[in-house]
Amino acid sequence: MRKTGKSKALLATGAMMAALLGGVITAAPAHAADGVCTGMRTNTDTQGMKWVLPINVANNTSNCYLQYGNTGAGVRALQKNMNSCYGKSLVLDSSFGRATEDALEDVQGRIGARVDGEYGRETMLKMKWARYHPETGARVDCKYLP
Repeated sequence: MRKTGKSKALLATGAMMAALLGGVITAAPAHAADGVCTGMRTNTDTQGMKWVLPINVANNTSNCYLQYGNTGAGVRALQKNMNSCYGKSLVLDSSFGRATEDALEDVQGRIGARVDGEYGRETMLKMKWARYHPETGARVDCKYLP
């Protein structure tokens, strides 16, 4: 088949569209349907201890994700928990940057989660979370979610 100006243009356009669509498809994490953890929520367990978890404020669920570039209270809750339960020394800046990603990858490796630097359901369920005393606010211990 002889390539004409039109076929070359169509081929170039098709290649460009495939590249663009490929970028869009691969940019979203697998758990993107859960939505971004835009806030945090304090839960109380049966012993009266407080837990602070990242949540998706829009649907009020802890089934949410965080990844490089996210900001807000959900990131801060994750950073604080990694500092408290996993010995990290992250600045609580509410910004999911390189240091937070590196810390999360280390934690994921330690807890047996997929090491991808993205926080989602699997990481949440395998992590230990800090429990705080309801009156003093002092950290009591780190436990798996009830």
